[in-house]
Amino acid sequence: MVVLLLTGCRQQARYSGVNLRLRGGVDSHNKASFINRYQDSYRSIAEAYAALAMVRDSLPNYHDGRLRAYNNLAFGYYMLAEHDSAAAYIDSVLAATAPPHGRHAYQSRNSEVERLVAQLMEIRLLQRSCRIAESYQLLYDIDRSALLRRKSDNYLYAYAQMEYYITSLTLNYHYRNSAVASSSGTLLNASTQKNMADLLKEVEEARPGLKCDYAEDMSLNYALAHSYYRLASATGSDAKLLGKAYQYLADNLKIMSRPNQHSIYHLANVFQLQAFIVADTNIRPDSYQRLCAARIAELSRLGDRLYPHDSIVATGDYGLDMFDVSTDLFFQTSDPYQHLGAVVAAAEYCLREGYYDLAYSYYTRALCDSSWHDGMAPKFEAMLYDGLIRMGYSPSEEVNRQWYAREMELLTFIHQNESADAMLQDRLQQSENRNHYYVVAIIVGTVFLLLLATMVVLLNRRSKVLRNEKAALQRARRQSIERIANVETCLSVLRHDINPFLTYLTNKQLSNEMRQEVLDQLLRTFANIKSWTNLSIPSGMQFQPSVFALEEVFESVAASCVRLEHDVDLIFHPTTLKIDGDRQLTEIMLRNLVNNALQHTQQGKVTINAEVYAADKRFVHIEVADTGSGMDEETLENLFRADKKVRPNNDPSATHGTGFGLILCKYIIKRHDDNTTRGCRIWAESQPGKGSTFHCLLAGSDNDDPKP
Repeated sequence: MVVLLLTGCRQQARYSGVNLRLRGGVDSHNKASFINRYQDSYRSIAEAYAALAMVRDSLPNYHDGRLRAYNNLAFGYYMLAEHDSAAAYIDSVLAATAPPHGRHAYQSRNSEVERLVAQLMEIRLLQRSCRIAESYQLLYDIDRSALLRRKSDNYLYAYAQMEYYITSLTLNYHYRNSAVASSSGTLLNASTQKNMADLLKEVEEARPGLKCDYAEDMSLNYALAHSYYRLASATGSDAKLLGKAYQYLADNLKIMSRPNQHSIYHLANVFQLQAFIVADTNIRPDSYQRLCAARIAELSRLGDRLYPHDSIVATGDYGLDMFDVSTDLFFQTSDPYQHLGAVVAAAEYCLREGYYDLAYSYYTRALCDSSWHDGMAPKFEAMLYDGLIRMGYSPSEEVNRQWYAREMELLTFIHQNESADAMLQDRLQQSENRNHYYVVAIIVGTVFLLLLATMVVLLNRRSKVLRNEKAALQRARRQSIERIANVETCLSVLRHDINPFLTYLTNKQLSNEMRQEVLDQLLRTFANIKSWTNLSIPSGMQFQPSVFALEEVFESVAASCVRLEHDVDLIFHPTTLKIDGDRQLTEIMLRNLVNNALQHTQQGKVTINAEVYAADKRFVHIEVADTGSGMDEETLENLFRADKKVRPNNDPSATHGTGFGLILCKYIIKRHDDNTTRGCRIWAESQPGKGSTFHCLLAGSDNDDPKP
């Protein structure tokens, strides 16, 4: 249950040089100290000192263990009302974790939480001393820090959250209420009641997710019960609010009914709060007894089990019995602050109800209790002297003057602190109001800026739409011009390319076989024009990607090529390579390259070869080489341009033009480059009289490197 004391185990990597066995011993002592913090303060302090000694002697770098021991010691001395010692250990934690971190300061995942725990303990000390303004300012600063709003499954963090809510509730519902026994309670204004109700709602919403140990559960339950009772009293005996108070008291008694979870300290709180409710003049007995009967009956059954009837000397006055039981239980604890508070509350009730002998015995018990000292509890001490004087406890005028002087000194101190608290609240309220005005101004300014930004965005969008429309019109115009140019180019190249074939066909001595080949070539020239049109117009032929065997393309091209010269050999070297691209376009391109080579070769051979490209293994390198007439540099430069009309070697008498097929080949390569692997390209190498070689790179697919 008390896993929070072992959270350091999650940070083993942080202490790479720490002996884990010794560290476990430190954690074990700290755990025992924490468990006994309410039940046995002396043991709690002893265990914390044992942990601190192990850290000092053997583990000087185990800072989390040291901080936990300091906070355990602070709580232990707080429970003994040795406030100077508690403050000293709180200062030790704050000094070790103070930002900005000095040379000796330390920060880990838990150090900032230990610092928060120490600050909350400091607030408890300030509250007991009635320094309410200082405690509220510190709580206000903590409330606005981001630490308590984090999501964490760390048990130490959960403990800090619960301590924060306990501290907030006790400050607002207990230490700011001057009537400890509620005999002089006053109704609160609507604004204060709303603030109280809002705080309770916030705690109720957070309560299901707050898990630490059973002692902390009881502390928060009691703070909630006491707060609901105070709000019920302030609003005029609201039975629903009282029912909530009894519910949380019953929850504590249920916890204490479990094995090994009994707590005298928390049992005393349960009985004392019942006494406060009975003693409160703002609570109508008939109202709460009638409307909260089921809760009261359940509480009585649980209380009887933990503190049997035979231990109570029944007087017939339920309030007096509850004060008697709670006082007896508090004196079984080691907290002198609670001793004094229990005695003056019981004596105040006895004076009001006319039980003077009992009041005298309670005051005697307080005066004979050597555990409390001056300045330990200013409010309770002032109430003690007021009661002693009112009942005439001492016949000595000198003693009464001393008591009165001390009471006035304490009341002046309390009044000064209450005034400081009121001034702080006014200052904070003014700050909140200014912040509210700033927020309103910021909201108005933000709305204006948003409207302005919206107008700018709309104008930009409209401007962008207009620019896009203009660009679209310009693109459409360019495309129209390009289409016209393409048509003109097609017609020019078509006229240029078909002239040689027409010359052949007008030759009456041409054999029928040769005439048929010329016609086939002429038809393929028209097919090229059709392919170009489909590729160059956006709505035309779509690129159809696939992986295909290049050998199949070689076979198809070899079967469809036209050889006008029978002295030329056409050689396709076998290949096993695969291409990633469009099979149909690749075949069109290769057929054009081969036919072009055949047209410009009168004798010799045309060879087609393919291999993995040595410079980049992603590509297949296809070569179409011929032994034809070749080309000069100017012809090579303008070879793939549709706006240039070129002839081999600039020979006007050449029978075959370079033709439209090469322009189409260039375009097909571009389509592959755009749709497959970037880097596809086509180029030619040639010298006049030595033939030409056309090269093209296409994306390969799963092609192994050739074996050496």
